Amino acid sequence: MKCKSESQLLSEDVVIDVLTRLSVKSLLRFRCVCKHWYSLIINSRFITNHLHQSSNSARLLVYHYTTTAEKNIIFSLFLDETLASFLLLHYDFDDVQVPNELGMLGSFNGILGLWHWDRIALWNLATREFRKVLMPKPHLPSHFYVYHCYYGLGLDPATTDYKVVLIRNYWDREKNDPYFPRVVTVYNLFTDSWRLFEDSSPSSFVYESSSNTYMNGLYYWLTNDDTNQFYAILSFDMRNEVFRHVPGLPNLSQMECGVVVMYIDSIALIYFDRQKAEKHFDIWVMEEYGCWTKQLTIGPLLDVEWPLGFWKNGELFLKTGTEDLVLYDQNTREIKNLQHHECDIFMYKESLVSVSGENKGREGEDRSNMARLKDSLPFHPRGTQKISNG
Repeated sequence: MKCKSESQLLSEDVVIDVLTRLSVKSLLRFRCVCKHWYSLIINSRFITNHLHQSSNSARLLVYHYTTTAEKNIIFSLFLDETLASFLLLHYDFDDVQVPNELGMLGSFNGILGLWHWDRIALWNLATREFRKVLMPKPHLPSHFYVYHCYYGLGLDPATTDYKVVLIRNYWDREKNDPYFPRVVTVYNLFTDSWRLFEDSSPSSFVYESSSNTYMNGLYYWLTNDDTNQFYAILSFDMRNEVFRHVPGLPNLSQMECGVVVMYIDSIALIYFDRQKAEKHFDIWVMEEYGCWTKQLTIGPLLDVEWPLGFWKNGELFLKTGTEDLVLYDQNTREIKNLQHHECDIFMYKESLVSVSGENKGREGEDRSNMARLKDSLPFHPRGTQKISNG
């Protein structure tokens, strides 16, 4: 196929419209057709249009992995209500020995975030790009250790840069108490750099999000209010890099359980009593920033333990007491066992988004520079520091 012949038959707009409807696999091949198509397909505007094309519908990534002698990771992908065959993919964490050492921190715009103790990795499942990133290590006494990490993966709408916010809770063995302030660092993909700043959020505990709870430049976690008795919502602004408590959530007691999820195109809180055999799940939706409405109640449901998130038409994913993944349909009130055990779920869309940033092709140099700089953070962070990988 020659680009000149194609351009004489079709207008540029038509060519672009057709290309944006194709799969990532096809587009990676079509980059080799000619220089013109190559420049079209790697263009940031084309990548954005392809990502949001209606034909590129959301999929469910069922995350469960096992290790093998060949150091492979096994994912299963849930496509259009049909379980696809397992994907067997090589990964680049060379010292993972047992399950639960490798976790997923989220999926956003086709990028999967993985973590393993002292590093994270950004992985585009469709293009097979994989990038390891060492996490900065603050200077803390040896009797301090990390007892929990929380992540947020999202986009800075001002710069279109992808960011990872990392919140680490440290425990002081000598005092047998948590250490405050928490250590907060932010990673920028474009510059391949970390920044450290003192945690100014007033809450004392943060709960993991059940799915990637990013929306309009903000990432959301469930947390507690100043009294440590009721739930609150903590947001992180990817543009300004500041934490805020989201107002307006009713006084929902921490004596019961809460999970922050995405509900259609809104941030939502699922509130329930885990101790009851028959469970009712109250769904609170944030229709506008700080404006919460109780949308619906699902239940009573038997033999379920924990909500994981919503699917396209409002179906609710749940875990049973035996760690089975099930799907509850609100319309038919039926529960379908999806034949997966001990797994997590994430919404996933194919994309051409590169995880290389601006330093593509310099992995050896990046690792060398990061090794020299990873221990350079101060004991008491003040203001903002930038650690550049070259």
